[in-house]
Amino acid sequence: MEQQTILSQAMLLLQQAEVRISGGNLEALSLTLPDRSTREVKVQVADTPPTPSKLDAILKRKVRTLIVTSHPTPALSQAASQDKVDLITVDPASVTIGGVQRLQSSKETDSPTEKTRGRAPWGRWAILRALALADGPWTQQELAGAVGISQPAVNKHLKLLTPFVEHDQSGWKAHDVSAIVSWLTQNYPGPRGVSSYWYSLKSPTEQAEKAAAFAKEIGASPLISGDAAADIYAPWRLPDSVLVYLREAVDFTDAGFSPASKEEATLITTVPEDPTLWATALLVHVSASIPLADPLVTLQDVLADDAVDSDEAAEHLREAILAGTAR
Repeated sequence: MEQQTILSQAMLLLQQAEVRISGGNLEALSLTLPDRSTREVKVQVADTPPTPSKLDAILKRKVRTLIVTSHPTPALSQAASQDKVDLITVDPASVTIGGVQRLQSSKETDSPTEKTRGRAPWGRWAILRALALADGPWTQQELAGAVGISQPAVNKHLKLLTPFVEHDQSGWKAHDVSAIVSWLTQNYPGPRGVSSYWYSLKSPTEQAEKAAAFAKEIGASPLISGDAAADIYAPWRLPDSVLVYLREAVDFTDAGFSPASKEEATLITTVPEDPTLWATALLVHVSASIPLADPLVTLQDVLADDAVDSDEAAEHLREAILAGTAR
């Protein structure tokens, strides 16, 4: 099982165990337990459990380690029960933090997401977004800078994108932006990642501004997406929630938000798997008081919303992208 898939499943299991991610990134986390105590852990993800010798090396570290792996072993379970390490396993689903087993299931079907997913071609999808948003042709070197990947990687991806792109003496360009937008909405899975959920009585616009300012102040590089961003790109309906992408997890308690369930949340924050979001966000020309994810990422997030009129809102945003007013 791919390590990133295991990590994503583990973060969902933490939420089920009522252990809140209050800070950190995908390598080191600050966890808030149900009794409101906190602990800092270094995250070690392995598709197979560490061998006894590797586990012994982990136990000798001076830093607290959270091991995230596919399944337990007797030695690993014993170390976790003795509070020598923290442990999350996917099959069976189990969370042991501070020597306490906070979630346990013997059923394989309790796994919160599908078992496997291939390695996501984030760079390829970012190239398509960049070309769809571009004002003119780009060289391979310019594309590499625009999406934040190497020039050889750009060259490799472009060979697979011939149905959507063309090349002349000026550079690479999209020959049918509408086709790119349609293909992305059907194939780009969204940025994925690890999400936390928050609640506030303030309006979504105020929440977006407050969350963006707070996250920016502590260096988490926020990007607003979903309804709140769509309302800026293509005003049509008032947003009822805010989605924020962050480079690291942030505890928004000090910003006036309360932890919430997924169903109650008015603010959703996600540390994405897609590393290209910040690069393509720089391609946006729309003036806004808050930092925005690019409109194609926003479109995907609007489509993923379960609101009754999300399809209509997405169509308005799509039309703005094609008209060039949401770029």
